[in-house]
Amino acid sequence: MMRNSKPVFIRGRNKSSAIFLASILALLVGLATRAADGRAQDVEPCYRDRTASQWMEALRTADAAGRSEAAYCLGQMKAEAAVPLLQTVAQKDPDHFVRAEAVYALGNISARSALPLLAQLLKQDAITGVRGAAATALGNMAADSGAIIPVLIAALQGDKSEYVRGCAALALGRIGAGARDALPSLRESAANDRSPVVRRRADEAIQRIESP
Repeated sequence: MMRNSKPVFIRGRNKSSAIFLASILALLVGLATRAADGRAQDVEPCYRDRTASQWMEALRTADAAGRSEAAYCLGQMKAEAAVPLLQTVAQKDPDHFVRAEAVYALGNISARSALPLLAQLLKQDAITGVRGAAATALGNMAADSGAIIPVLIAALQGDKSEYVRGCAALALGRIGAGARDALPSLRESAANDRSPVVRRRADEAIQRIESP
């Protein structure tokens, strides 16, 4: 009888120990997430092992490769707190690859406050990559298509770069049914643009806009 009861005692003791250890672990986690005044702290989400605040600091201070990565990561995190800084970087960073990455990030975040800047960059920026990034970013903001469509049409019809015209066509296709006002311009580009790439992308955009 004693031989049969001993394992039952050990299992019970192990279960009690496990419950006790789990309680201690929960207490330690709770303490780790509290500020000095005892209030619970919000745990800031991370991307690639850094918080948005840390990526924003890198965007201010890192070398060009580090700034480009920081802008990309902030866009992937949809870090709305970074929008003012990203707008500054999109306009003023000395490296045009960093500027383009900041523009893409603004589109990923769908920052409505950045719409005027993105439209300006698409119309006026001297760097082809930045203009193309602006077109792509605007295509991610379908909710504001009424303000975006005329800007994308102007780029589709008038930008000197086939890359930018192609980006504008892709952006219009991404907006979908909300870009129906662009169909005449897209048909014109699909038929007559001097670039076969732009003609193909315009045709693809037409199909996406017209698909049910």
